[in-house]
Amino acid sequence: MTAHFTAGFTLGGLRTNTASEVLHVSGDPIPGLFAAGRCTAGVCAWGYASGTSLGDGSFLGRRAGISATKG
Repeated sequence: MTAHFTAGFTLGGLRTNTASEVLHVSGDPIPGLFAAGRCTAGVCAWGYASGTSLGDGSFLGRRAGISATKG
């Protein structure tokens, strides 16, 4: 995924898997590195849509937290 730059913040950029593990450029998970929210999801309609960060952060943050505790 490529990052989109909008008025001082980014939407997307870090590539993750369904366990919220950040992926190396090789495609392999980077041990112990998790990401969630706007830096990963980029669900944005090509700009900022008020309130959508709440979904990105809560849904993906929960997945990252669960994955991190299993490590």
